[in-house]
Amino acid sequence: MKKKIIQLVLLLAALTFTHDIFAQNSGVISGQVLDAQTAEPMFGVTAIIRSLNKYGRTDVDGNYDIAGVPDGEYQVEFIMQGMDTQKKKVTVTGGKARANVAMGVKKLETVVVEDRALNDSESSLLKFQKKSAAVSDGISAQAINKTPDSSAGDVIRRVTGITLVGGRFVFVRGLGERYSNTLLNNVPLPSTEPNKRIVPLDLFPASLIKNIIVSKTFIPEEPGEFAGGTVKIETKEYPEEFFVKVGIQTGYNNNTTFQNFKTYSGGGQDWLGLSEGNRKRPDIVTALPGAPFKEVGFGQYGYNSKLITAGSLQFSNQWSPSQINAPMNTGFNFSTGNKFDLGGEKKFGTLFAITYNNDFQFRDEADSLNRAGGVIPGVPIGGANTKLIPFYNYNQKWYVESVNWGAILNNTLQIAAGHRIHFKNFLSVNNDKEVLIYNGNSNASGQTIGAQKLNYIMRNLFTTQLGGDHIFHILGKDTKLDWRVSQSEARRDQPDMRDTIYAVNSTQYGSAPAILQGGTLGSSQFWSNTVDVNRFAGADYEIPFSQWDGLQSKLKVGYSYLDRTRSFNAERYFFREATGGTNLAGGQLPPPYYPLPPEVVYNPVNRGSQGYFVDDATQPTDKYDAKQKLSSYYTQVDMPLHRLVRFVGGLRYENNFQAVKTTNPFDPNAEFFDRFNYKSYLNAYELSIVDPTFRKPYAINANQNVLPAANFIFSPNDKTNVRASYSETLARPDFREMAPFQFFNILGGGIEVGNQYLTRTYIHNYDLRYEFYPKSDEVIAIGVFDKQMASPIEKVMEVDSQFRYTYTNAQSAYVRGVEFEARKSLDMLHEKMQRWSVGINTFFIKSEVSFNDWIYYQVSGTTQRPTNLSRPLQGQSPYVYNVNLRYRFDEKGDHSITLLYNEFGPRINAVGGLGMPDTYERPVGMFDITYVAKFFEKLDIKLSGKNLNDARIKIVQENPIMDSLGGTHTTTNGFNIGSNFVSLGSHGYKGQTINSYRLGPTFTFSATYTFN
Repeated sequence: MKKKIIQLVLLLAALTFTHDIFAQNSGVISGQVLDAQTAEPMFGVTAIIRSLNKYGRTDVDGNYDIAGVPDGEYQVEFIMQGMDTQKKKVTVTGGKARANVAMGVKKLETVVVEDRALNDSESSLLKFQKKSAAVSDGISAQAINKTPDSSAGDVIRRVTGITLVGGRFVFVRGLGERYSNTLLNNVPLPSTEPNKRIVPLDLFPASLIKNIIVSKTFIPEEPGEFAGGTVKIETKEYPEEFFVKVGIQTGYNNNTTFQNFKTYSGGGQDWLGLSEGNRKRPDIVTALPGAPFKEVGFGQYGYNSKLITAGSLQFSNQWSPSQINAPMNTGFNFSTGNKFDLGGEKKFGTLFAITYNNDFQFRDEADSLNRAGGVIPGVPIGGANTKLIPFYNYNQKWYVESVNWGAILNNTLQIAAGHRIHFKNFLSVNNDKEVLIYNGNSNASGQTIGAQKLNYIMRNLFTTQLGGDHIFHILGKDTKLDWRVSQSEARRDQPDMRDTIYAVNSTQYGSAPAILQGGTLGSSQFWSNTVDVNRFAGADYEIPFSQWDGLQSKLKVGYSYLDRTRSFNAERYFFREATGGTNLAGGQLPPPYYPLPPEVVYNPVNRGSQGYFVDDATQPTDKYDAKQKLSSYYTQVDMPLHRLVRFVGGLRYENNFQAVKTTNPFDPNAEFFDRFNYKSYLNAYELSIVDPTFRKPYAINANQNVLPAANFIFSPNDKTNVRASYSETLARPDFREMAPFQFFNILGGGIEVGNQYLTRTYIHNYDLRYEFYPKSDEVIAIGVFDKQMASPIEKVMEVDSQFRYTYTNAQSAYVRGVEFEARKSLDMLHEKMQRWSVGINTFFIKSEVSFNDWIYYQVSGTTQRPTNLSRPLQGQSPYVYNVNLRYRFDEKGDHSITLLYNEFGPRINAVGGLGMPDTYERPVGMFDITYVAKFFEKLDIKLSGKNLNDARIKIVQENPIMDSLGGTHTTTNGFNIGSNFVSLGSHGYKGQTINSYRLGPTFTFSATYTFN
């Protein structure tokens, strides 16, 4: 990663912007030309000033320049064969001017679009939405600036039909994150999450985003793994003229800022998030030979315990956090760019931008869980024998310091008219340093505990893309070729997560000391690493033609290839006390009783083969490798069936192969993918079909699919669309869902394990939508949709004593909903309300997933029994509201204030099994406010308040057998471990609530100054 940063900086240095060198002696008129009917950029239009005999031609984005124009007033003509000539008066002042026009065919009236309207990215995005082949919604950079949002994750929740879970994972139309795709600049991305298939959107800083578009209906040119929708993020591109922009930001959180805050030292580069610091694995571990020793009788695979003991002194002895005063949140951003005329038709444009934020967040959280008892197979849940048993009940205090920064370096070279090459780079670093302090009752173990966790999570995403677009004049037609190749790498590192637990038998609480726990449920250190790499290549070729009535149409064909690999590795180490243990001097070990800190108990003098030694508890399944190869072909036609009816549809073919192999980290002969034998795996796969009980250390998913799509658009006038569409799509299991790797959650969250028998999900999609665009920046739209799913993949609980979750194919599911969106000026109420505007988007959704009876899951090789055989889809809210009210203090909107409200309805947080109730996240609504102002055309100020109502996040368990808890329960068990732990005290809950916390309001100030 450091090497990539250095390369990025060197490349930036090589592109030093010597503005004076490249500046022209006279002015430049620039602008964009769009097709008045389709709103698409027009290539090959000549813009000419006859009085000066100077001209320019538009490129594939419709942009043009006329150089060498002195200050003054001129008439610019826009000429193209078959189109009405446009004329526009332009005044050049200060060496620059801009003129944008829309051109129509000769039978149409001349249409001239005002400069400000075309420069308004909200208007441009609505025009794109109106002319789009698919149902889509989105948000532009201009709209983003009117919110307090700092990342794409915050931004996207304001788009119609979108909900966000955990502040990071997007749900489109009620379907979970596994049913959505994310594309960056039209290429697929890997994920930093080892147990998620979608890219977390908090990786994308809002200030680097040009727009976000969510495509909700499938067309053949898009990936076939399409259920909820495809999230398309486009980063900013080079400007029309030189600029440098510098900004600063600071923020205050009511729960956190200037309050006591727990943290720990991880190294001098924590503020950059680029290094593990002092969290690296001990040298003794990394230096072990390729064929590690395995002690006979050790009870499990692992490094020789004596060898590990010899290196026990190398393991960190920092277990407890320190305390600071939480500072204010801080951030900065810098960007610069320019466009250079290289002579003739050659041009070069570049943009570099970087943004950085350092935030602190504290939350005080009540957390508990109940599981079912008395459940008998074949007997309906909720009978006389069924009851809920408290599983754990904790008070948790979370302290999280986040470092988030990102950078882009985008370059475009026009080598000739109609031929461009682009080179785009994006880097994101998103790190969390966490301290968790929790105490309370663990009913599963019958203990009262006090514990602490030090955790550091590093998430990095780097993608580089080379591509081009070319216009070829063939047989009198301008055909278009787009191509792109990319490599993307996502990494997630969790170096040296440290846990310590003091526990005492609950029946002895208050009369016996709490003991520092050792072994698999005690003091531990954990390392994990995930590397996910995408290699992608794709090309699209577009051929215009005239249909039977002479109306312009397009045939589009394309191919893409994705090669994706993932490697995951985890290592676990626990401290144990030798029988009759002594310290290095032969003396007695100190009793590990509370309040003696773990740093004293595990002092180096007390470590060794006769004292506290390190036990390697890494499992054979703690490593897996995975690979996916996906080839795709498509044919798509965009053709008017009638002057008022447009058809967009075709077929997409996908050939997919996925494989996951768990590799024993202690076996030097373990087979990795460099020796991957596809034939042997396919033979084993066939065996597993014949014998469902056949178990293997790998899973494969190989299939081919033809996916049809048909979209009809009826446009009775240029302001109205009626859309109808049908498509067939699919959703494949992800690597993590297939891998038999287990992850233990010491907080009682259970164990998660993949299912090698998962199959793909088929989806039938139906959409009907009405759109009306009163003005360029206004829209009113309402739509209905229905999705029928066969074999949807759901997370369920296995029936065993380990409280374990896995993934399974349910029988079927459906999702149905209504969406409504309106963006409208309030001048319709009164002319004095013309500076007021309102935006409303909402959706109402109903979903249901149905399971076969529990015997089916036993035959499949597992013993899964969901509590509810029919329920809503996990994570799906029945409704979402987004409302914003904006007032412009001036005509241009340079000074404005915006009020925003977002609310989502109740949604399943976790699915229960064997009588354990499903858990639901209750509705949450948040008020935000933003004031933006521009001074002297250079200085931009933004003041924002987020979560002004300090909404409470609450998770509940709802089930008919909840009454068996007997109403309100209170526990007073808990203990205070030195200055690093906070006593649980008296904590009560009323049956349903199992998790509750507030994040507090956040107030942010930012200022940005532009030099040009």
